[in-house]
Amino acid sequence: MADSNEQLQVNTYIWSQSSDQVTISFLVPESATSKDLDIKIEAQHVKAGLKDQEPVFKAKLFSAIDHYSSLWQLEKTSISPFSSVATSPSFSNESSYMILSPTHSPTSSIVLPAPALESTSSMDPSNAQMADLLQQTAALGTQHSEAASDEAMSTPSSPVMVMSPTSSLAVTPPQLPSATSSHQHSHHTAKYRILTLHLEKSQEGLEWAIPVSAGYTEPMDLDVTSAHHLASWHETRMGNLQRALDYYLLAAERGHTASMIKAAALYEADKETVPNAKVFCEKDSKKAFGWYKRAADLEMPGYQPRSGSNNNGPDPLACYVVGSLYGSGAPEAEVEKNYQLALHYYKRCMVVTAPHIDLNFDLFEKDALPKSCLRNHSPQTRHERYFCSSAFQTGLIYLYGSKPEGEAVQSVTEVDVNAPLAVSYWRQAAVLGHAQACYNLGIVYLNGLGIDKDVFTAGKYFARALKLDNTQKLVPPPGVQIIANWDAREDDGNDDASRDVSAAASSADLGTSSMASSASKKKQRRKKRRSTKKKDAADDDVLVWLMVAGSVTAMVGVAWYWLRPSAGQSSA
Repeated sequence: MADSNEQLQVNTYIWSQSSDQVTISFLVPESATSKDLDIKIEAQHVKAGLKDQEPVFKAKLFSAIDHYSSLWQLEKTSISPFSSVATSPSFSNESSYMILSPTHSPTSSIVLPAPALESTSSMDPSNAQMADLLQQTAALGTQHSEAASDEAMSTPSSPVMVMSPTSSLAVTPPQLPSATSSHQHSHHTAKYRILTLHLEKSQEGLEWAIPVSAGYTEPMDLDVTSAHHLASWHETRMGNLQRALDYYLLAAERGHTASMIKAAALYEADKETVPNAKVFCEKDSKKAFGWYKRAADLEMPGYQPRSGSNNNGPDPLACYVVGSLYGSGAPEAEVEKNYQLALHYYKRCMVVTAPHIDLNFDLFEKDALPKSCLRNHSPQTRHERYFCSSAFQTGLIYLYGSKPEGEAVQSVTEVDVNAPLAVSYWRQAAVLGHAQACYNLGIVYLNGLGIDKDVFTAGKYFARALKLDNTQKLVPPPGVQIIANWDAREDDGNDDASRDVSAAASSADLGTSSMASSASKKKQRRKKRRSTKKKDAADDDVLVWLMVAGSVTAMVGVAWYWLRPSAGQSSA
């Protein structure tokens, strides 16, 4: 079933179901009328779309339907092509819809009046959330596999210390345009209307796993979305990765972005990454990288999609993966370490995700960031995670340049050291709650690495890192004053700041000496237990001796009692 937050995009469909009905929804141009539509509903097969264009839905259904009672509905009010639809629109007196008869009697269709849409199209595009593919994607190469699993947790699981760059150094985009220019770069596309097929189930109560079961007339005679659904079925339910790959490739070759990502993942799948699979496809890291790159190279949002095109812009995951592979190099995929290309794809990732993040990027033009813009939690959404991870890796590239010390394999292209630019990227990630970006900013300010030394600002970022760090692995250097009050200023004196520091400072102390403190407490508890045991044992010994002495005294008294009269008689 379609996710309640699934995004409705051009030339794809979403679906949902109830106990007695299945709904299929997709977009058609605002100017489309019933004469422009090509819709055929049969007992087991459905084809729907615009005339003379590739159908948006074309497949054999998962189960039979009552095609006499099934119909379609065309909403009159237009919407953005990237609006999200929680469920297929319901009927209202303000919708235009047509009742379809069986295909053998096309003249009996009845067209009903069409006013305006009620409230079904008043959808906020900001609520659209794409399903996160990270957990479904196999890693491409050893170095990338670590990055991919870490990214699924929104940030790398262990801190990347500024003092020791790793060989998996990756990159990210250049400075983002201002919020104003970002809005100007947003979609300048035509308006669309929602067309929904209402398919009445022949068997009420039957739960459909997916909307389709096979091709329309042949196994591969499918629209791209249905091909993706069938591929997912074979991958997750049947364990046949080769069959799944065939369907993913069918959709990917026609521009379906999600299928490109899945095809790349299956080219890297094996028994370790997919233990429940029964049939595997041949591993090919080069092809996997090729599909990631193809998904990353799609045209940027803001253009007018071609008729019948399934391209909805570059995929953030693909951009991040390709950037990471260029940043670290992947010999098995024949990818050389290339920091300039890595930066290019990280930049694409940030530009694609930035419009979906609720943040005024104009704030970064100021020296001081207001406390009101700071997130008190780690990055939450898919777009925030990719944006922050890209910004973090970009900062590493610009801090060290293309030839950092200790790198066994150098980048084939050069990137100049630019510490202020690294700081600007990390500031963006830090605002969105990226703990390691905060920590690295603290290190840079504390040591004056390429920028003016500022111990006070370093204390602020260390405090923020401690607050956001869920791993409890980020420990500030000893002796650093933690400034928990973000609005504190150095010229105000440190008394107020120090009073506000207590919580963060105690966290830092615990972070630096928690092991020793814990060990000391354990020793004290063990010593106390041993002392208690010795005391209890001593008390037991005294009690035993008292009991023995009491017994002896009683025996002596009894003996004296019986012997005393005898003694009296003998004297008489």
